Amino acid sequence: MMSGILLEIRETVDKYAAIMSKISGVDVEIVNEQLFRVAGTGIFEKLVNQDMSTEGYAYREVLKTGKLQVIYNPGNAPICAKCPRCSHCTEKIEIAMPIRAGKKTIGVIGLVGSSDAQRSTILADEATYLGLIEQIASFIGSKAIERIDQKQKESMRSALECTVNHMEQGILILGQSGTVTMANRIAVEQLKLEQCKGLQTVLAPTGDNLGGQTEYLLTVGKKTVHILGETYQPAQADENYAQVLVFTRSCDLRKKMYALTAAVTTGSIVGGSEATRQLRAEIEKIAASTSTVLITGESGTGKEIAATEIWRAGNRKDQQFVALNCAAIPESLLESELFGYVKGAFTGADPSGRVGKFELANHGVIFLDEIGDMPLYLQAKLLRVLQERKIVRIGSNQLIPIDVRVIAATNKNLKEMIADGKFREDLYYRLNVIPLSILPLRERREDIPDLAELFAMRYASRFGKGQCRIPAETMDALVRYPWYGNVRELENTLEFMVNMSDEQGVLGLDTLPRDFFKAAGFAPIHLPTPTPPAKEAVMPLRDLERREIKKAIDAFGDNTQGKKQAARSLGIGLATLYRKIEEFSI
Repeated sequence: MMSGILLEIRETVDKYAAIMSKISGVDVEIVNEQLFRVAGTGIFEKLVNQDMSTEGYAYREVLKTGKLQVIYNPGNAPICAKCPRCSHCTEKIEIAMPIRAGKKTIGVIGLVGSSDAQRSTILADEATYLGLIEQIASFIGSKAIERIDQKQKESMRSALECTVNHMEQGILILGQSGTVTMANRIAVEQLKLEQCKGLQTVLAPTGDNLGGQTEYLLTVGKKTVHILGETYQPAQADENYAQVLVFTRSCDLRKKMYALTAAVTTGSIVGGSEATRQLRAEIEKIAASTSTVLITGESGTGKEIAATEIWRAGNRKDQQFVALNCAAIPESLLESELFGYVKGAFTGADPSGRVGKFELANHGVIFLDEIGDMPLYLQAKLLRVLQERKIVRIGSNQLIPIDVRVIAATNKNLKEMIADGKFREDLYYRLNVIPLSILPLRERREDIPDLAELFAMRYASRFGKGQCRIPAETMDALVRYPWYGNVRELENTLEFMVNMSDEQGVLGLDTLPRDFFKAAGFAPIHLPTPTPPAKEAVMPLRDLERREIKKAIDAFGDNTQGKKQAARSLGIGLATLYRKIEEFSI
């Protein structure tokens, strides 16, 4: 950093060289530590910006030792011995003063007398000249240090900007008045502003704490957003760097949490039956709407797949799809799963708080499966959310506006539950704005071949079995089966069949589960009874023993060495083998 510092403060160097020359009445040159002439007066004025590395032996010594050199007889002094101009030097006296920046020598001031008169003048008041040149060297060194400090600050600022611009969180550095002094790239993007610097900010805590961070309402200029973050005060704060705000927009945190927890059902609505074609057409019509949908149908018919198809076909396909099975979560935890909670909301709660499913689904779609299993007290809260489009986290009093499309599903008869007082009638009508019914698989048997082929291909690929084929008689059995478990049962059956298939991948009748033909209302197919293997005759042990001994002798030879090997292979001693050979007349 220091090697070229005199070039960076050349204006200052030129000024002091001119002052020095005018006061002393002699010529002045200033070189940097690479022996490059930075400034010069008089005879040196036209030689500025020249390399002096092949000469300047006195300057080289000063740079090496950091000590003043006064040469009273240039050309004859020992320091001049290697100089190419030693024998014809025109200089009469020379003073070489080091310029230091801290402990480092960064250049040399050369005061050169080229006449006897100049030599006499310098010698007449040598101490004054030395003091003057030392003072000028000190001034230049101070300016160099100032420039070095400035470069270090610029470098640190550049490194800081590079660091904060590569952080995943938004960072605002605020002055004492709340004005933005600096903002990283993420902060500008999250706030959706062209630039933040110079804008006034207002930071107001909401009182909630989520993910271990405080929630604030941040106003920057005319923009107000919900954020989660913390503020820090630098140890040596000044009016421009009084506070650092590290934050994440609440909606961005929700997206990250969604990405970590989302498990969207894959697949699509398959089948060519009239009922399935009509279902696809209805989904196409309602996909772009924001109205609530209630999907009904038996368990296993594919209600979640229908919900994801609505999401994918609609204008919210680029937003979150959040699914929650109301029957799979304990009643005591269901409210917190739906609406979230803040720090300290209840005993046993995560101390960092939690974002609920409705917040996660904001601007997207929430799928509430098995809605008929939701307890009555939660039904009332859900009704209020659907009416007001606002939620309140457990333990908080802050109303959070949401924009969520709700799709609910159930395999129960909600009207019967209303009559029994187990489901709220007002919630039913709020959910049933767009009813969507999925028929059981046994009422749309035309879909079974397509579904069976799909599942066979899926599991054959998953298990590395290549191509699987379903013969006509097997497909006929699958079509005639009642499928009380609907599509889910069909998929499980095909998975079993692929596991049981042979090397040719044929999913024959023999690959079907054993209880397949015992299903109620299904005419069994009689599989051919396999022919039992022929019974093998029992051989007496004496004959078996004689056969194996003869086999061993034939294999290893009837010489002594062969018999030793035969005895070892039979697991008997050599003497026993000889006795058996004689006994069996081998």
